[in-house]
Amino acid sequence: MSMPLGVSVNSHPSASQVEHIADRFSAAAKRYQEHNCLQRLSGASLLQGFAAMGAILDIGAGPGTDFADRAMGDDIKVYALDIALGMLQQLQVSFPRHQCVCGNAEQLPFADGSIDSIYSNLALQWCHDFSAATSEMARVLKPGGEAHLSIVAEGSLAQLSHLGLRVNGFQSLESLQAAFDTKDWQLFDVQLVPMTVYFQDLKTLLYSIKGVGASVQSYIQTENSSDADAHLGKLRGRRDWLALQQRAELFREAQGLPLTYQIAQFRVRRQGDRG
Repeated sequence: MSMPLGVSVNSHPSASQVEHIADRFSAAAKRYQEHNCLQRLSGASLLQGFAAMGAILDIGAGPGTDFADRAMGDDIKVYALDIALGMLQQLQVSFPRHQCVCGNAEQLPFADGSIDSIYSNLALQWCHDFSAATSEMARVLKPGGEAHLSIVAEGSLAQLSHLGLRVNGFQSLESLQAAFDTKDWQLFDVQLVPMTVYFQDLKTLLYSIKGVGASVQSYIQTENSSDADAHLGKLRGRRDWLALQQRAELFREAQGLPLTYQIAQFRVRRQGDRG
């Protein structure tokens, strides 16, 4: 669930889409690390406040995370969970000591109170029902255990809107926060963190957004329209593509074409005292 690229579905797939998504993720697994610049940036930020101890569950593990620098002791055990078997096979090569588990965040295949801490980087925006995922995390975490999560949130991809492209949306920070039942959770650090990544060309930029659950749905043909939805149409032919590239160049910075994400970063604690 930490998303490989080349998957064009909406940001909240239905249960019937999960198998299809997993197949596509598996197919893309070997190419994933060529395009996961946002995942690396977000992961570095999320790890800064994460103390790795005991049994760690990495939800949407993707190509894997190295927790060694955050380890509190030598006895950590990492369960790497992903819906894509191909991703897990790729992960196992880099992290042979991680225990790979093929599963879904909304139905975690772990016993109650069996996990010390949870880490999830840019995966949970794919959930069909995010509140089900938070309930499952609360179930498997030990009392006092922490979950550190980064999730793509509303307000992301503003540059694409400025280009006249319409992309499917993400949940707001407030909506995501509301999914944490206060009977189960103490929210001790909640932030909306803007993160900008850069690309050398528009094709690479558009390809990258599929990796976090976004896809371009349609194109605005009239730049000065006050009612953009009335002028939506499909991109047709080389002329339209060249015009879109020219417009994108107006946004170019020294590092490349920018794309900004709003990342909801949650650091939450399971209610109760550690035993």
